[in-house]
Amino acid sequence: MKKRTLISIVITIVCIALTNKFWFCIKPLQISFKAEGSGDTKFEFFLNKEDNNDFKKVKYGVIETNLDENDSVELFINRVHKAKRAKITVSAVSTPPPQLKNIILSEFELRYGKYKLDDLKAFSVEGAKLKIDGDRLIIYPESETVSLIYNKPVDLKSSTKFDIKFLIVIAVLSFLLSYKLTSYLADFKTLNNASRMDIVFLFIFFILLFIPISHIDTQSTKSEKENRTLAKYEPFIKDKTINFDYGNDFEKWFNDRFAGRFFVIQNYVNLKYRLALNYFEYTRYFINKKNNWIMDNIKLVEQINTPLNANDLDTMLKSIITFNNYCKKHNIKLYILVSPVKEYVYKEKNPYLLIKENNALIQSKEYFEKELKKQNITFILPVEEFRNRRNSEILFYKTDHHWTEAGAFLGYQILMKEIQKDFKDINVLDKNFFNYEYKKEVKYALLKYFYTPGISLEEMLINDKKITDTQYKYFKIPNSIQSEARVTPTRKYYETKYNDKDIQANNLNDYWANSHYKKGKYKAFLLGTSYTAAMTPYFQYTFKDLIQRRVNVLEGKGELSIRLYKKEIEKLKPDIIIICIDFTYIDRLKDLNKGVN
Repeated sequence: MKKRTLISIVITIVCIALTNKFWFCIKPLQISFKAEGSGDTKFEFFLNKEDNNDFKKVKYGVIETNLDENDSVELFINRVHKAKRAKITVSAVSTPPPQLKNIILSEFELRYGKYKLDDLKAFSVEGAKLKIDGDRLIIYPESETVSLIYNKPVDLKSSTKFDIKFLIVIAVLSFLLSYKLTSYLADFKTLNNASRMDIVFLFIFFILLFIPISHIDTQSTKSEKENRTLAKYEPFIKDKTINFDYGNDFEKWFNDRFAGRFFVIQNYVNLKYRLALNYFEYTRYFINKKNNWIMDNIKLVEQINTPLNANDLDTMLKSIITFNNYCKKHNIKLYILVSPVKEYVYKEKNPYLLIKENNALIQSKEYFEKELKKQNITFILPVEEFRNRRNSEILFYKTDHHWTEAGAFLGYQILMKEIQKDFKDINVLDKNFFNYEYKKEVKYALLKYFYTPGISLEEMLINDKKITDTQYKYFKIPNSIQSEARVTPTRKYYETKYNDKDIQANNLNDYWANSHYKKGKYKAFLLGTSYTAAMTPYFQYTFKDLIQRRVNVLEGKGELSIRLYKKEIEKLKPDIIIICIDFTYIDRLKDLNKGVN
């Protein structure tokens, strides 16, 4: 009995050690400080494990921020254990990098104030001159990158948290299971063959139960593959009361995070796909197995088929007119380009999606073209143009909802034809400006940012190489003229808060861009979805100065509100503002007038 108990205790200890992610949490080390300056600036924070300034064994964190709009900088570094020295490097975010401007730093806090770098005399600087003004460091840069070193030893580490309740549950279950198994094994010799097989089967079964918990993703909050939010862990004791739904909550949390989950789901989906006859539906997509075109599901079709109500149309119209009055006040010409959706342009590719002829897309096109023409506002929804060209070139990716480079260039040509009516001498590119190459990859953003094999196919989880055999045309700018336009792609996180409502435009994974083209004559500000970003390579050789801001309108939190970009617009003083979205989110135009004075 003592031997059996001892073995069970050892197995329990091993189980507790293997499941430490559940009951022992090491929180990221928070670092915050105030920064006064200008422009897009990158801060890199290094923590040295050794008590010297060599910084060979370091933990690292980085953040980019616009100091014209934010003065609070906050970043996190994971699993910091007894860091001894700290260093900050500061650089401007641009290509090529310009001269860094003066920066004032203050209020250095770590672990939400538990640690402070408040001995300013302990700081030394490389690549700049340093001045101490009270509780602030004033940096006068002399190079493109400045390094600020805190020479005084520190003792920094991440905070830890024990979940004693979870630890007790794991310990008790592990001990009971191991004790039961050792009891079976102890009686193994006295049992007949049939009983022995049952024990072996039971033993293997319980061993296999440990595989799903061998690696559980406790950090992720969203499944990118499935494009959905994962279930949150709800504790047994919640708000000082017992959570009687703990069993169901835990099951949902575990089902979203166990080891090998994606492998199981992907194989299950692929089995269903191969057994399907003519078409297959999963998540939000249909795929026609005869031609491998993937279309959005019936909800989008219902949206296309259902006309917008009069109140929504009126609200959108007033918003556009109010924004246009702001543009007139600043001598800016407004153009709105709405891309038709793939499901309508290539509706014959998937006959299972029944789209009405007199639908919301056509009705809204006619309504806005008529009403906005009275206000001298150019509104473009090129349905006929795309339908007429759909067979001569592939205008939308078969495995993605974005338009191809050929589709983006067609949108550019249609838009520029309208702009030329007001700006006769504007530079407009034609297809002879480019060389061509063909690739199977899907590209829907700036420069060489590829997403293979396409968002739609990725979310469907189908693994079939035949679907990605299509070759798409990609434009190549000749090397002789590539350097004529300077483009600055930057990954941004843009957040602005207002008293009446908090609005966030989160573009952490999407490109923004600024460009300058000496041969251009006019300035432009582009605002819109990824459809805008796809046209930027053409616009960069059209406008003298260009600011392109990519927004993600999926959540509908007012990302098209002009107050988010008002400072940039008034600083640029553009001749032209272009709003570009796809028809799926045309109702977001109602947010344009927010922040217009």
